[in-house]
Amino acid sequence: MRQPTLEATGRRGPVNWRADRAMLVNEARLLARNPGVVAWTVVLPIGASIVLSAFPAMRAPAKGLGGLSVFEAYQPILIFFTMTLLALQALPDVLTRYREMGVLKRLRTTPVSPALLLLAQLTLILSIALVCMVVMVVVPGLVGAGWPRNLAGFLLAYVLGAWALLGLGLVIASSFHNAKVAAGLGSFLFFVLQFLAGLWLPRPTMPSWLRHISDLTPSGAAVQSLTDATSGHWPSTLHLVVLVVWGAVTTRVAIRLFRWE
Repeated sequence: MRQPTLEATGRRGPVNWRADRAMLVNEARLLARNPGVVAWTVVLPIGASIVLSAFPAMRAPAKGLGGLSVFEAYQPILIFFTMTLLALQALPDVLTRYREMGVLKRLRTTPVSPALLLLAQLTLILSIALVCMVVMVVVPGLVGAGWPRNLAGFLLAYVLGAWALLGLGLVIASSFHNAKVAAGLGSFLFFVLQFLAGLWLPRPTMPSWLRHISDLTPSGAAVQSLTDATSGHWPSTLHLVVLVVWGAVTTRVAIRLFRWE
C-alpha cells in the first residue's frame, strides 16, 4: 500500500483555521518547554548582536574585514544563526519524532490534517526567526550601529535565505525516519553551514577558493546578500540565484520524499 505523500495530503480541502491556531499554540508551548532551544536560537544570537553593537570599537572598520566593522561582519551571520538552527535541527527533529511516535499517522484518522502540524511548525519557526531578526536589526540601530541601507534587498535576501534553509531542513525530515539520525545530520550540516557563513572565519578573510565554495551554499549566499544590502548595495545576482535554486530544488525534493508514516 502506497504511503500518502505531502502532495496528496495537500489536496485535502480547505484549511481548518481554528484547528490550525490550536496546533500552533500547542507546538509553541512544547517548544517553550525546551530551554536549550530557546537559549541557542533566541538568547545567544540576540545577546551577541547587542553586545557587539554596544561597543564603538566594534562598529569601526576593522583591518582585514574589507572595510567592514566586526559588527557589520557578524550581524548577518547571527541573523541566520537562528534560522539555520531552527531549520536544520528543530524542524527535522520534531517531524521525525512525530513520525516515529505515530502522531502523524493518527492525525490522518481525525478531521485535522497532518499538514496542519507541518504548517504550524513552519509558521512557528518563521515567526521566531523573524522576531529575532527584527530585534537584531532594531536594537543595534537604536544604539548607533546603523540600519540596513537597502531595506528591500535586505528583506529579499532574508526571505530567500529562509526559503533555502527551510527547504533543506524539510529534505532532512523527509529522507530519514529515525529522529537520532536526522538530528545528527542536522547538527553536522548546521556547523558546516555556519563555518561557510563565516562564523569562525569571516568571509572577507577566507581564501578565495573557500569563499567561492561559500558563495554556492545557502548560508554563504544569504550572509553575503545581507552584508551587501546592509552596506547599501543590491545583493549580487549570483547569490540571489543560488538561494532561489536551493529553495526550489530542496522544496521539490522534500515534497516528493515526505511521508506521513
